[in-house]
Amino acid sequence: MGRIYIDKYTGRIEQTDIYRVRVILKDGTVLENLEPRRLFPLSNLTMYITLLDETEQEIAFVRDFEELDDTSRKALESCFSEYYMIPKITHLISSNEKFGSLKWLVKTDRGDIAFRIRNRHSDIKLIRGSNRILIRDSNDNRYEIPDYTLMDMHSQHLLFSYL
Repeated sequence: MGRIYIDKYTGRIEQTDIYRVRVILKDGTVLENLEPRRLFPLSNLTMYITLLDETEQEIAFVRDFEELDDTSRKALESCFSEYYMIPKITHLISSNEKFGSLKWLVKTDRGDIAFRIRNRHSDIKLIRGSNRILIRDSNDNRYEIPDYTLMDMHSQHLLFSYL
């Protein structure tokens, strides 16, 4: 069986578990227990989604969220919100540098968090063509600033003193 492309004309996707979905094709075929994964989780959040079986083999593929019906799109978004749980930074409360390491105290959508950044040049990334910033701390946890222009001036000042 070749790659099955899923869109609103070929089938629909239903969430069955926190990270799992089922695909119901237009001909009535049901593909169970599939895990959706983004092929480009940092740069392209709504395109190129693979659906893997228990052995990590690709069973189906979604080219673009825009090609799905609303129910299918919501099922994938729900799975991704748990699987790719990256706290969104809303404010930088404080920042200090000691021995080349940054210590940040931030406010996120999941509460206040303090963490260290080893290398500001490689661990703080402004995504080209957007206002989105990705951050990796010294424990390899990831954080995101969806749009730095929406942050308060204090947060922007602290942020840009390290970019």
